[in-house]
Amino acid sequence: MEAQEPILIVCHGFPPVRGIGGRRWAKFAKELARRGHPVHVIRNAATPATLNSLWTNDALAPGIMHHPLPQRFPEVITKRPITGLRDKLMYRAWRRLLPLLAPGNYMDAAALWERQLLAEAGRLVRQHGIRNVIATGAPFHILAHAALLKEEFPQVHLVCDLRDKWTWGDGYGLGRMPHRRLRQERDLEARMARASDRLISPHATVIDHLHTTYGGPADKYAVIPHAVDPDDLDLGIGPTKDGTFRMIYAGSLYGAGEADQYFDALLDTFSRLRTESPEAFLNCRLDLYITGHGIDAYSQRVHDQGLGEQIRFHAPLPPKEIFNRIAASDLVLTFIPSMNKDILGTKFHEIFYLRRPILHIGEPGLVSRTLVERRLGDSVRVEELATELPRIIRGERKITVDLAADHSAYLLGPVTDRLINEVLA
Repeated sequence: MEAQEPILIVCHGFPPVRGIGGRRWAKFAKELARRGHPVHVIRNAATPATLNSLWTNDALAPGIMHHPLPQRFPEVITKRPITGLRDKLMYRAWRRLLPLLAPGNYMDAAALWERQLLAEAGRLVRQHGIRNVIATGAPFHILAHAALLKEEFPQVHLVCDLRDKWTWGDGYGLGRMPHRRLRQERDLEARMARASDRLISPHATVIDHLHTTYGGPADKYAVIPHAVDPDDLDLGIGPTKDGTFRMIYAGSLYGAGEADQYFDALLDTFSRLRTESPEAFLNCRLDLYITGHGIDAYSQRVHDQGLGEQIRFHAPLPPKEIFNRIAASDLVLTFIPSMNKDILGTKFHEIFYLRRPILHIGEPGLVSRTLVERRLGDSVRVEELATELPRIIRGERKITVDLAADHSAYLLGPVTDRLINEVLA
């Protein structure tokens, strides 16, 4: 294969490190390396406890070279629960010190990465003659650091990828940030926008906001969706027709108080089903594969209500295994907090490709409209779940999936074509 230009990707949570953004860029890195591009990745070295990404095999593909950097951000800040006198003292000390060390959102995991990131990225650019540099956030301070790299190396073609809303959203603590801090964060965002040669996102709403706010030529902006990797999917698997209605939930359960309301509604749903439709209750099952946080409190509540046979918790699985279970399910449940009601995440495209019906639970928005209008699933509000999910389980409310829908544009190959042709220099 003819050698192609080297590419530098800066991704804090790149596998084998567990963290947001890793799946998206591990897939692109694998495909770029497969096409002959030497791919250098600056990532967080992390700790042994976080070296457990489900996409590690993708990130170890030939042609991907890892350049891990020390975390710098104090681990005790994100540790839960905090036990022991030493940890408590360290937590208090860092909470006082961090605001003095970093502008804007000092809780950003890359807030203290600037010096070492610029040094390592500069070394790689010089040593390998790298032109294309891709930085992805959140954490968002990575993008502001990358803008400084552009100042030092103006020949670099800088691509900044925003996987989420930045200063115009409420996530990552930005909704509670003091005005002065938020103004500093907006300055960092503006620095990124000015320095970037291309601004990309998997979400059209993010691109629309950036273009409206910062202007410039339309071709500076591009929607590059999350890609479906056919290596992960087996289209030959389908539901087992044995009289059991199988449901699955796979992924994070996030959104703070909203997630708790969702789980309350889920328990209420099964309790009602047990009373109103005993036979349907005995012949249904929900398997949950929760990633990103503990499940003990949820599991205990299920046990206390005597629902352990119908609602079962499992450890996270590698992608191929979890997708096989999704393909074998009758219904895929997905809860989306209101802050993300217009964000169509990675897992949706994969489930679309498997052609399994999705029940979205949350507020109306782009997600619910996409599912309903494209006949990919259905949508209910949290307060409707206890009424409508039993009707679906009993077969009274049908969810029709368009089995003929063409999802090939979201496959890893075509999406990488777009990345190369529309974004990279």
